[in-house]
Amino acid sequence: MGKNLRLIMTNLHDTAYLTATSEALPITHTQRSARARPWRSIGTADQVITAALPAPKFLGAGVLYRHNLTDRATIRQEALLAGEVVFDSGIVKATNTIPLGQFRFGIDKWGASASGAIPIQQYAVWMPTIRADSYRITISDPDNPDGFIEVGRIIAGETFSPKFNVSYGLELEYQESSEHRRTEGGSLRTIGDDSLARRLPINLDWLEAPDRRRMSDELLRIGKRGDIYISVFPESGGLDEAEYAFMARRENNHAHTHDFYANWSSHPVFVEV
Repeated sequence: MGKNLRLIMTNLHDTAYLTATSEALPITHTQRSARARPWRSIGTADQVITAALPAPKFLGAGVLYRHNLTDRATIRQEALLAGEVVFDSGIVKATNTIPLGQFRFGIDKWGASASGAIPIQQYAVWMPTIRADSYRITISDPDNPDGFIEVGRIIAGETFSPKFNVSYGLELEYQESSEHRRTEGGSLRTIGDDSLARRLPINLDWLEAPDRRRMSDELLRIGKRGDIYISVFPESGGLDEAEYAFMARRENNHAHTHDFYANWSSHPVFVEV
């Protein structure tokens, strides 16, 4: 894929002072993990979300997570320092379209999202690491059939990317809440609400000392309660990026092995929030 694993282990958005053009549901909901509490606009007019950080910080990415944006929606993310724009994504499409090599004529809708089958929709803007004290996000989706614009979570922060990527053998699991029960008459019944959550163990078998130290510092600081944004294939686009990118928490205890000279390995397991 060309890019190594990236983790955002400190979400600066959670400590920012937020404003939004309109709030049918409060913009502060984007600072919470609860799926049932998104931010929602009043109507489908263009929306501008601004975030002021308590102090200048380093940013490497901005992510709109659990949104309802359509295939025609656009977003623009800008980072500012002392009122000056230090990064501007420009106006970009909020969804990754199905590439021509995978597009099925007569079946797929022209311009449809390549990740439409995934329950949680998201869009990440990756940027070179910059210093900023605020950022703003402009969203345009005037034809949204829901009659409003909605975002469940916003992630912004510095990224951690190990020098050597994850090992082969990734096994992504979609955990379904429904389960099968056999009746006394032998019929099979399925109970539950069919909600999905991803589980992803990753093998970092080639950690040099600086990467091992930073991972330990960050993971032990936030613990199992802390939200981590994980993207295994950043900037690859389409289904590959979307399927292996989600907001997660660490399932297992943090551990690493000093397996040979100047090398450590670690095997965290992430479960979707």
